[in-house]
Amino acid sequence: MRGLRGIVLDMEGVLHVGWSPIPGSPAAVAELADGGIELGVLTNTTGKTRAAIAERLSGIGYELPVERITTAASAAAEHLRAEHAGERVYALVEQDAVGELDGIELVDDPATAEVVLLGGPDESWTYGRLNAVFRALLGGVPLVAMQQNRWWPTADGPALDAGMFVVGLSYAAAAEPVVVGKPSTEIYRSACRLLGVDPAEAMMVGDDPESDLAPAAGIGMRTCLVRTGKGASFGEVDVDLDLADLAALPAALHGRA
Repeated sequence: MRGLRGIVLDMEGVLHVGWSPIPGSPAAVAELADGGIELGVLTNTTGKTRAAIAERLSGIGYELPVERITTAASAAAEHLRAEHAGERVYALVEQDAVGELDGIELVDDPATAEVVLLGGPDESWTYGRLNAVFRALLGGVPLVAMQQNRWWPTADGPALDAGMFVVGLSYAAAAEPVVVGKPSTEIYRSACRLLGVDPAEAMMVGDDPESDLAPAAGIGMRTCLVRTGKGASFGEVDVDLDLADLAALPAALHGRA
């Protein structure tokens, strides 16, 4: 494909499902890298640091350096440092994501916070904690969300993601959230910067045309839908490439499909 210098890969549903590699995907990533394509990962994962993700990916056959990984958590941390420097943050996030928040002052009580940060939902998101966040938002504390996905695929089936909570809290408190991860276009620009390529020279590969690919197309990236993960649940979509899986991408790029 003419002018293509970089490929940004979604992770869940493209590289793996529940940390089981999708057949053919590790070999495809290796082939693309050997062909001189700059490769990176863009994921709305909120519960792991980039270093932990790189290590986990390596364990299932993907050698991708931490410097090429962009997550909703890392993007949210950058946003807080830039837009809310020195402010107290109540972070309703998974414990493993706290490692991305170095240098940010975290507080244990939403009532003392100057910013509320929402990550990915887990069993710790009790009614009491959500209600305390709601009250802080009613008092005018801004809401920053790592991401706003509707659901995500797991080995046990579809699971609710952060979108329900972000939308619900913003509706209840009449507070407009700032969403940093997908589908915000800024996180796509960040991923391209890590690869050293312009969006027009990059392709986004994802399994969700709405949250993965539409924002990428909006900044001029080319788009590839794979029918693994969520991809099997969508009908016909307007993308540059529509493939069965990531394993088919190298051949499609070289006209061998």
